[in-house]
Amino acid sequence: MATTEFSRRQLLKAAALAAAGAAPAAGALPAAAATPRWQNWSGSQSANPRWQLHPESLAELREALAVAPTPIRPVGAGHSFSPLCPTAGTLVDIGALRGLVSYNEERLRARVRAGTPIRDLGPMFNEIGQALPNQGDVDPQTVAGACGTSTHGTGRTLGSFSSLVTAAQLLTPQGDMLEISENENAEWLPAVACNLGVLGLLTEIELQNREPYRLEEVLGTAPLRETLANFAALSRDARHFEVFIFPYSDTLLTKTLRETTERPTPEPEFSVPDSEIFAALTRLGHGVAPLDGPLQKALTALYPSSRRVGDSWRIFPSDREQTRFNEMEYELPFARGIECLAELLTAIRKADLNLMFPLEVRSVAADTAWISPFYRQDSLSISVHQWVGADHRPLFALAEPILRRHGGRPHWGKMHTLRAADFAALYPRWEDFSRLRRELDPAGRMLSPPLREMLV
Repeated sequence: MATTEFSRRQLLKAAALAAAGAAPAAGALPAAAATPRWQNWSGSQSANPRWQLHPESLAELREALAVAPTPIRPVGAGHSFSPLCPTAGTLVDIGALRGLVSYNEERLRARVRAGTPIRDLGPMFNEIGQALPNQGDVDPQTVAGACGTSTHGTGRTLGSFSSLVTAAQLLTPQGDMLEISENENAEWLPAVACNLGVLGLLTEIELQNREPYRLEEVLGTAPLRETLANFAALSRDARHFEVFIFPYSDTLLTKTLRETTERPTPEPEFSVPDSEIFAALTRLGHGVAPLDGPLQKALTALYPSSRRVGDSWRIFPSDREQTRFNEMEYELPFARGIECLAELLTAIRKADLNLMFPLEVRSVAADTAWISPFYRQDSLSISVHQWVGADHRPLFALAEPILRRHGGRPHWGKMHTLRAADFAALYPRWEDFSRLRRELDPAGRMLSPPLREMLV
């Protein structure tokens, strides 16, 4: 089976009929009921598409795209919380298109197939003497999804995945295979680097890497007020510095990463944010609302400090499977970020909302991708989480106006309520991106109804 939902022979028959200008005969294509329901990691987004494609080659992908029911939407690991993937038409999973294509030893660049998970890149690149300059603490996403939404880690001098893209291969909705690089269609590279899957389907991506390195990770606690007052200096003094703030505690959790040449250390036996204990406390804090504040204070007071050293690709990721959540994230101009955060914390405490997840605060360097949230803006990233067992809407409705008032841009993969007119005001190159989208997809085959509201 070339796809999970229908055979290659059915696909070729449908393609031939489409090429001849005829409609597929009854039974040539799969019925809607034949495809399983899809949902994202948190369960907040779902779809019942007519087709679900799992191509095993570029040829199969190209054939299927020609006759696929619209809207056509790519899907990776399903770790986005915004409605980028759901469609009633065709869901395309390129997870079988993975692995290393080529690499440049001198320029420290590597080209990979777009369905490659981030978690595969570390050991793969290590074998060729390269490493990602940065990544986030969640790593099941595909390279295409991470670049397409400007997924990021933390670091004042380190950009998002979009900033690493030096070339890409793009299959347009009209079936053309385009190379976008410094030498071919170079003017489109800033659009493709963060593209939301609306310009077509990325099939290969080249990334700018660096030499392999090790990191020292130190986890600990610190006073809330003092740490936020010194956040700029703390984030400047370390390669990576981020904090986790439980809104009802005056102590926060810190995570600091620095490069080192030390030998790797054993993995710690216990990590509070990723443990079954934290999952149980989260359920308790939501089950008995008055307990969330005391539990947050107890967690931060008893949080064990830890230190470990290892290869960068082993240190970056964390397990996030024990306690799932929904998330809203905005990228603030760095100079306004702490002021915004202080206002947000005050508002949450005043509203006395029931929550057990911390706010996550990071720094991210500016990039040049036209619709990246970090476009020409060094940013302070503020992530707001709510446990999947609780209604996220009161918290997100409280947070979003504050985040927007301070000049924030939403992360494309996280929940938000913005529409096309809002984005046009936030991004100087918005119309350039829109013009290219219309050129590559004049029929709007890649646009689901939610995406039409966001983009058109």
